[in-house]
Amino acid sequence: MVKVTVDGKESVFNVSDFENFGKLYDELSPKGKVLKHLIINNVEIPAQKVSELRNSTLEEDTNIIMEFVTPSEYLVEILPGVIDYVKTAVKLLPNVAESLRYGQTKSFKDIESLSDSISALDSLRQSIRKITVVPEPDTTDVLSRLRNFLKCLEKQDKEDIANAVENDLPIVLKFYQEFFQKTLEKLREEGT
Repeated sequence: MVKVTVDGKESVFNVSDFENFGKLYDELSPKGKVLKHLIINNVEIPAQKVSELRNSTLEEDTNIIMEFVTPSEYLVEILPGVIDYVKTAVKLLPNVAESLRYGQTKSFKDIESLSDSISALDSLRQSIRKITVVPEPDTTDVLSRLRNFLKCLEKQDKEDIANAVENDLPIVLKFYQEFFQKTLEKLREEGT
């Protein structure tokens, strides 16, 4: 038997009722909602790990708890943390630039993390635009600065990269910060 609690409502199933976790998830997840919490046998599983669990077989005596929310509710919950992250990243940029100039190997990992973060921020921005309409400022300057940063990375000139980190990335990150703040304000006004 598998005990599954979805948004506080408990159900019990035979292990044989579902081919794998993915089938159970697909059948029980409410339409139009996103997963907020997943707990399997008292272990919290990050929502983004669901895809990795899809093909796993269900075992006897498994206890699964899932909590779902609307996409807007989820955004209201996560955006404050994202905004704080961006603010922190902006404050750290001068240190990253300085460590680049001194040739510290850690700085190249920081640059890689920054690039990954910017990519993730843009993916979130694109997802938000599918959920709600938020006026977006002109992106011409931001795209130009991102292109400059990428050119500097391609040339692998430490001084050029450091200058781009100091001069271009704060503007890029502040663009995302403002977009997420406007989104959060709009969702709160709508009562989400």
